[in-house]
Amino acid sequence: MYFVALLFHFFAAAFWVGGMLFFVMIFRPVYKDKELTDVKTLLLLKVALQFRKISYYVFIILLCSGISIAYLKGYFEVYSQVSYWISPHGAVFLVKMILFLLLLLSSVLHDFLIGPTAFKDMQNGVKSDSRSRKYASIFGRINLLISLLIAVLGLAYSRGFTF
Repeated sequence: MYFVALLFHFFAAAFWVGGMLFFVMIFRPVYKDKELTDVKTLLLLKVALQFRKISYYVFIILLCSGISIAYLKGYFEVYSQVSYWISPHGAVFLVKMILFLLLLLSSVLHDFLIGPTAFKDMQNGVKSDSRSRKYASIFGRINLLISLLIAVLGLAYSRGFTF
């Protein structure tokens, strides 16, 4: 059962980080192509909405599989001890969980507040350097950075490395 939970956790994390990297390294350069001027806003909207829809299922999978992994590894017993949370191993886990909650909050703000405002601006012909579009871009980049940090901390935690 542990291995199944680990597989779900790994592939969900890989999907999330891979999707974020796809936006930055593949979609963004194609989006800037002048030949796509007539369809780029609609294309971005459709891709973003599809990724958003799947992303929250991925968050649920990450949460459930992460809890399962911790339970199956027997960590629930040590979670109640203060000494665990101040240990290097516990500190890595704590930072990872805080970053996950921050990522979730940032994603909700990006996906349901900032992003839709930026799309409205795009559809209304507002310049590409508008505040809403800048904020959407910044939040997207922050989400990618947080995601990469979580992935590194997850690898470090699972291998027993501490910082």
